[in-house]
Amino acid sequence: MSFPTGATVVGIKCKDGAIIATDSLISWGTFILSEKGVKAFKLTDRIVLASAGLSSDYQMLVNRLRAQIKLYELHEKKPISVKTLSKMVANVLYARKMAPLYVQTVIVGVDEEGPSLYTLDMGGSLIPDNYTATGTGVQTAFGVLEQEYKEDLTVAEAEAVAIAAVKAGIARDAQSGGDIHLMIVTSDGVTEKTIN
Repeated sequence: MSFPTGATVVGIKCKDGAIIATDSLISWGTFILSEKGVKAFKLTDRIVLASAGLSSDYQMLVNRLRAQIKLYELHEKKPISVKTLSKMVANVLYARKMAPLYVQTVIVGVDEEGPSLYTLDMGGSLIPDNYTATGTGVQTAFGVLEQEYKEDLTVAEAEAVAIAAVKAGIARDAQSGGDIHLMIVTSDGVTEKTIN
């Protein structure tokens, strides 16, 4: 499905963590709303969600998830796992399939089972993977990922691959642009970087 808003979002699972990289341009068709948009969100100390699509839809989804995570952790008395959170997002998206949220979502994190990456479409399809890209810059970004991804990438090595993939999306997609926002997840937590 074609979105009126653009984005290039890349996720990579590594042997010691996971990375999400996004562009920062918020657009509506050919109209640029902001070059400082946020498309990646820290949901817990070790889980990050990034999304392409309508800014209002993914902001609403993030706010709802933050509340649901707190309720889950109060009830279960343990931190939520990446898989459980991803299934929670899939359920929210599937329940709204007749009035969908216009989002393409990537979730990365580290828990007791190690690093994980999941990608979800608007209907709530939940797909575990080693790397992914979404948004209007997806075709060019995937070209870089398919060329550069290796099974044993470290977070430090994957950072360069993620940046190159988003740069490729920005170079070829008029609806992607601005800065590159990186969120690096390891067992120590989430580190954020911005590349101009």
